[in-house]
Amino acid sequence: MINGSFKTGIVIQARSSSSRLPKKLLLPFFGLKSIIDILLINFKTYLHGEYDIVLATSNNKQDDIFVDIADKYKMKLYRGPETDVLQRIINAADNYGFKNIIRVCPDNPIFDIKGTVELLKYHLKYDNDYTGYQLKGYLPSIKSHMGFWGEIVSLSALRRVHSETNKKIYLEHVTNYIYNHSEKFKVCFRDAPEVVYSREDIRLTVDTKEDFFLMQEIYQRLLKENIAFEVEQIIHFLDQNPRYLLSMKNQIEINKK
Repeated sequence: MINGSFKTGIVIQARSSSSRLPKKLLLPFFGLKSIIDILLINFKTYLHGEYDIVLATSNNKQDDIFVDIADKYKMKLYRGPETDVLQRIINAADNYGFKNIIRVCPDNPIFDIKGTVELLKYHLKYDNDYTGYQLKGYLPSIKSHMGFWGEIVSLSALRRVHSETNKKIYLEHVTNYIYNHSEKFKVCFRDAPEVVYSREDIRLTVDTKEDFFLMQEIYQRLLKENIAFEVEQIIHFLDQNPRYLLSMKNQIEINKK
């Protein structure tokens, strides 16, 4: 069991507000199931209770729905500040006694749970502050539109971030202060699988209405054609269906920051 004496928990940050696609996590995505439904079902199915899973949402009334969702799937729940996401994650981990956090952004319906948990081996072995995948030798996967993986971060590192900065960008994005100041922290990046390492044309995250409908179609086809939800298989499927890649390319261009 990887978790060992270093208690690790999964924290999924979720809220219903979104500037580009409000309530994107709650909209029917596959049948009556929403993206958050699918993500939580997959985590429970794959992990078999090995890790505590916390749904970390805001104190806003519009996010009361996540109380019902956590109860439905027998997940732990934490509610905290909406805009200071860093503090919300710190409090959630502290509340449930996590030393290390597998942090998950929930707008990725084709999430690679196995690959994300694999990072934990390296994180614990080398006692890292932060462990994640990288693309092209420099880009943290969490900052990409790839949409496959989460990241591992220690609670102590997050506390240190909050003590050193109050800039909005760091309070909102949680971990970027750590890898942007790698001289202060023990940061480890593992290369993403070769099949995606140099790709710039894959967008599996859901941020816009166009993303939502595209991912909805892809998800349905993967299930219908009995294609394994594994990185290599998904990339092969996309390469065999270039119209999806073209749609992704258009969205990548439109949503460049």
